[in-house]
Amino acid sequence: MDRWLCAALVGFAVTFTFSKPMPISQWLLLATLVAICAWHSSFIRRYAVVLGCVLCGIAWGSGNAYLHRMTLISDENFGTTSTLLMKVTEITQVQPEFWRVQGEVTRINHDILARPATVRLSWYEPPQQMTPPQAGTTWQFQARLKAAQGVRNDGGFLYHRYLVGQQIHALGSIRSGAYALGQASYRQRVFNRLAEFADELQQFGILQALTLGERQALTVEQWRIYQRTGLAHLIAISGLHLTLVAAGVLWITRHVLRYRARSRQRREINNSWLWATCIALGITCCYAALAGFATATVRAFVMFAVVIIHKYYALHTPPSRVLLRAVSVVLVVHPLAPLQSGFWLSVVAVATILWMHWRWPIIRGRWRGLRALWRLELTLTLAMWPLTALWFDGLPVLAPLTNLVVVPMVTFWVLPLSLISLVLVMLGASTSALWLFSLAEVPLNTLEPLLRYLADAPWQLLSASLTGAASNLLWLLLAWFFPWRWWWRVASTALFCFVLLVSDELHQQDTQIQFHVLDVDQGSAMVIASADEAIIIDTGANWELGGNMAERVILPFLKHHQLTPVLGFVSHTDNDHQGGVAALTDQFPRMRWFGSGHGLPCVAGQTGTWKQISWQVLYPRRVTNNDHNDDSCVLKFMINGTSILIPGDITKRGERALLAHVAPIRADVLVLAHHGSNSSSEGYFLQAVGPKLAIASRGRNNAYGMVAESVKQRLSQLNIPLLDTAIGGQISMTFTPQQWWVEQPWTGANRAWFDADN
Repeated sequence: MDRWLCAALVGFAVTFTFSKPMPISQWLLLATLVAICAWHSSFIRRYAVVLGCVLCGIAWGSGNAYLHRMTLISDENFGTTSTLLMKVTEITQVQPEFWRVQGEVTRINHDILARPATVRLSWYEPPQQMTPPQAGTTWQFQARLKAAQGVRNDGGFLYHRYLVGQQIHALGSIRSGAYALGQASYRQRVFNRLAEFADELQQFGILQALTLGERQALTVEQWRIYQRTGLAHLIAISGLHLTLVAAGVLWITRHVLRYRARSRQRREINNSWLWATCIALGITCCYAALAGFATATVRAFVMFAVVIIHKYYALHTPPSRVLLRAVSVVLVVHPLAPLQSGFWLSVVAVATILWMHWRWPIIRGRWRGLRALWRLELTLTLAMWPLTALWFDGLPVLAPLTNLVVVPMVTFWVLPLSLISLVLVMLGASTSALWLFSLAEVPLNTLEPLLRYLADAPWQLLSASLTGAASNLLWLLLAWFFPWRWWWRVASTALFCFVLLVSDELHQQDTQIQFHVLDVDQGSAMVIASADEAIIIDTGANWELGGNMAERVILPFLKHHQLTPVLGFVSHTDNDHQGGVAALTDQFPRMRWFGSGHGLPCVAGQTGTWKQISWQVLYPRRVTNNDHNDDSCVLKFMINGTSILIPGDITKRGERALLAHVAPIRADVLVLAHHGSNSSSEGYFLQAVGPKLAIASRGRNNAYGMVAESVKQRLSQLNIPLLDTAIGGQISMTFTPQQWWVEQPWTGANRAWFDADN
């Protein structure tokens, strides 16, 4: 059976490489061909069952991909305000001046959907006297829908993959809403009761995350501290928490049942193991339900159930095969789980633990429990190093030590008391529950100053810029752990060091220059990179509710490519161009800035040379603060003989001024002014520039209709190809002394189906 499961998993994995889901007709044709070949070939007939399992895996993966990609909401409903009938399925995320509502839409305007579509809506500045939508109730919203799309850049968080993994079909913003019918779910009512303790508990956000899986009460500072100390896994209900609950219930139940069955007759009639496991499964299922059956909790519950079934039927199966079967069941329950980082973290963690028990001897002697736990934490940290660096911006160096101290404390103190307190809340004993919660948070309060110190220490976090080297280092560490002779280990170390030295030298000698137009939604941000340094032009937007595109896109991009910016230009003072300046200045205080009141003014006549790149400012012709669109700083770059014109947000007036003063605007590449608005890019200006390529930096769901159809028509008439960050994400151009070329590394046309453009 396990061989068949492996074959099915291989077929399932193959579907994640398809550019689009396989239609059922193609699958049937392939299955028919396999059947015919098996009938006429004894060799294929021998492996017909395995091939059939591969086809079943392909069918399962493609079928679920097709169902997700199947259009539930027509394109005509995007970009316009519609009336939605939504059943709220998740607890509303309540923040100051902002609510996030998620649920299943059953009707749009007067059209009833064939099946409910999962939609996530944002409600900015909701009515002050209104109660947030409760999970389980049905509401009618006036909302503007948009495609479930996110920005796509190297090193950044791929939000569109997260949305696919969560099976969310659309996003949107609420204009108004009203309660329609229904009552709040039981989980919502428990959440409301628990929220009454928010002002009484210092660690309320963490306790709420441990008991209900809701992290909205966590402050930004708390999340930063736990992430940078390697403890983020403790504040999300996962396999660790469900395993602890199950183990505790098993231990208590079996001891209680054994105490009750004091006579031999009762012991022969009652099977304490059966009753204990049934009760443990029931309670862990209830715990998963309180967590909203989130993917992580369902995954943990399924794995626990598979292990219990093997124990019950006394199946003497190697742990690796139990893991294989558990993963297979998880993929049946959540077929899109591989698109979520938690799935891989769980699988790698469990596989590492199994590998340790397979290869390493049991620790004996003094302090064996502490030594075994230390070995486990250290091995898990090293094994999960690449994934942690890739998804969490670096690896906390002291993660094994902090886990060694904090995990037992949470295991044997914080979590049990918190769950008992939650039961008391459900029973209405609020006073006793508050007292136990206060007792549960004592260790967290005690450790918080130390954890904050470690989170602030720069030496404690190994930057994600070393992700590539860390991946290689992982293989080296595994080579040292592998039981072969010492000279192989020494040879592996020498080879690793040699490869690192050669790679670094080749990187320093690289003469290629790259120009990147980043996908920052409705805004502008560009990076010119040479070796390990860069120039930045514009910095995207920031938001009143917190965050900016520099933190979300530009800084991760720079870390991914190991770049240090030395020079920056800000075309003008609009938020979508200068919103990330402060964040970049904090990270790189030695940067030299031009324009919009940052550093030196940006005025025509300024020129400069940086490495093989020369730049000049063409406009404005007088010193300004670049406050208005037509005061934008217009830049022209010359890279290995190829010219790039970046006109900011100038309108037709600014374009005419450039032509009137005979500015050298002719260029090979043009970044469209004002994101492709019809207020710019007149025909005569495009003819004067004569670009071989035009680039639009804009948002997929922008409300301004950019790129304007009239601009597209003018570009088409002049045979100027257009690339768009909203369709395909980041645009990268590479320049050598002989030639240049352009690509979109994240465009859906060149990637798997889950990266397709919506």
